[in-house]
Amino acid sequence: MNLRTVRSVEDFAGMPGDSDDYGQTVAGMWESGESRPEWSFILEDGGERLGRIAYRVEDTCRPEFLGDLPPRELYVYGWEMSWNDVIPEAGRVLVGESIRRLPDTLPELVQVRLNAEFHSHIPTRLEIMEAVGFELFQEKQGVLWEDDGVPVQVPDRLRFRPLTEVGTDAFGKTLGSVGRGTLDRNDRYYYGLAGEGNWSNVFMSFVEDEDMWLLGVLEDGTPVGFVAVSAFMEPDTATVTFIGVHPDHRGHGYVDDLLLAGTAAAQRRGFRSILSDVDTLNAPMLAAMERNGHVAGRRPWHVWHYRMAR
Repeated sequence: MNLRTVRSVEDFAGMPGDSDDYGQTVAGMWESGESRPEWSFILEDGGERLGRIAYRVEDTCRPEFLGDLPPRELYVYGWEMSWNDVIPEAGRVLVGESIRRLPDTLPELVQVRLNAEFHSHIPTRLEIMEAVGFELFQEKQGVLWEDDGVPVQVPDRLRFRPLTEVGTDAFGKTLGSVGRGTLDRNDRYYYGLAGEGNWSNVFMSFVEDEDMWLLGVLEDGTPVGFVAVSAFMEPDTATVTFIGVHPDHRGHGYVDDLLLAGTAAAQRRGFRSILSDVDTLNAPMLAAMERNGHVAGRRPWHVWHYRMAR
């Protein structure tokens, strides 16, 4: 087997029997500077193409708040193989050897996200990832709510105030506090890097529709938690971007109130479905989703996030 660097767009194009949307996307990243031909590789055996892989860099979200985290992050941008006759050794060469050939100027940490909705042959991909030294950073289960035409009923234990009314300072303070003790592995990692105040600054940068970012407060105005809903990348679909309960108010079922309030806000805006994903180790949140009509397994959506220091 021979792994070589890509010579041109035409050289990288196409795997037998596959469309070349992937190749066109990578070529576009070469033009934008997110990737380069020398970060893209082809695996061959006796003139037969066995696979191809490309890497991209993207800016770290708000690195000024994240301590020593590098300002850029390095990702595997998809990879394709002749899966019908793939052997693990070919995958180990394609992924493992290509990483070793990347220039030292790129970030040391290599990351890859696999999603069962978009990537085929997930068990084989996971086997290859772990064989070359990647470690699972987070696994997330997709959950789906679909509008049945019945208005979502929200309990009246809390009043819900949108970000437009609360203001970013008050909302951000509550957002920061709910990060304490989070069971989401990704959030816990960045919370540890940034600290409470900076963590909220990072995630407040994701604000899109301020009327669907809701602060739940008691009658006396005490913040209990928040839910943030945003438009998803598909038409008529939203996603629960963040949700959390203040540590002082956990254990009283307020997560249900918050989730129902966010669902009702999306429904009023005309979204027909809400696709979210939850850390598979966050059993309380998965249970809350299920109780409130956000059901796992309705779509193949399931994400594995792997990381490796090269």
